[in-house]
Amino acid sequence: MIKRRDLCVRDCNLERVLKTAQILGIDEIGVTACTGRALENVIYRLNTHPHIISNYPYLVVSNKIEDLSSSELDVFVVRDYARVKHIIKKRVRTRIGLEVFLADIRTANGSSVGKWFEQLRGLYKLCQSIKCQFILSSGANSPREMIAARCFDSILEVCEVRPERYWQELEEWLKIKLGKRCYTDVE
Repeated sequence: MIKRRDLCVRDCNLERVLKTAQILGIDEIGVTACTGRALENVIYRLNTHPHIISNYPYLVVSNKIEDLSSSELDVFVVRDYARVKHIIKKRVRTRIGLEVFLADIRTANGSSVGKWFEQLRGLYKLCQSIKCQFILSSGANSPREMIAARCFDSILEVCEVRPERYWQELEEWLKIKLGKRCYTDVE
């Protein structure tokens, strides 16, 4: 069974976000805030590794170009692919996630959206060539901005990415990233 994930939802009301995710066909979400207790189907996005053993799955995320080659980093957020493409090629480590937010084009005009899709195709091809994980997230600030699983699939198809392959690759990458961490039992 394929699990669909939106690894960036920026809303503190996790119950509301999880309920919306279920309605939209999203199986697991990534959130920026940590409640201190582990919730099922939630991956926490942190700026640094926690100083103590955690009881929740997490990814260390940054959008700062100077963090790109850090061994601590799991996910690098790509805001302007055209500007950072050459830096990514030179400095990125293998098996890092390169994430793009759909929220970044939400208010863009038609030609900007077209360029964005072309950059998305380029980023996906780059990820394949340098053995990194391409990550497409909503970047939603509220449940109303979240993207349905079918819409993710359609966007991936427009970018010439087979959705089944994308979700499978993301699943395998997360197993590797999250499997290396120590957790106590989920409450």
